[in-house]
Amino acid sequence: MKMLSLKKLTSLLLSIALLAGAVSCKKDKDDPTPGGNGNGVEGSWKLSAITVDPAQDGISDYLAYLEALTGTKCLSQTTFIFKGDGTVSGNVPAGCTVDESPVIEGDGGWKVVGNKIQMTDGTEVDEYDLEVKGNEMKWSDTVTEDGATYKMTLVFKKA
Repeated sequence: MKMLSLKKLTSLLLSIALLAGAVSCKKDKDDPTPGGNGNGVEGSWKLSAITVDPAQDGISDYLAYLEALTGTKCLSQTTFIFKGDGTVSGNVPAGCTVDESPVIEGDGGWKVVGNKIQMTDGTEVDEYDLEVKGNEMKWSDTVTEDGATYKMTLVFKKA
């Protein structure tokens, strides 16, 4: 199966891995605040979908595809906790970690800049369009591949 923009999907999944590592990351004192309580990101979330529009190879939800492929619901059962100080931690279900070592090492976190969410790991920054409505949060990015444009979206639900 041809995967839509493997690099972009990998980038999205690495952002999830940053969260799923259940790593409390310290925030650099010189960083701007993550956006305060008004942006709606603070709190506990669970991933409910990774959509691609239009569907590729009949797949419109990569989360459902990955969970069917692996036979586990580890991604959708992991709780991601976005703290007001810009740090991220999480609760990974038993049986969903390979070992006790963190997925990433070093400084990392999150912040909202305008209508974007930025996920940082050291000097690496991944940025996504952000939409928060009630108990749903979406991170989106548009990719063009072979002349076709796709919108990839991570969908989270309040835990």
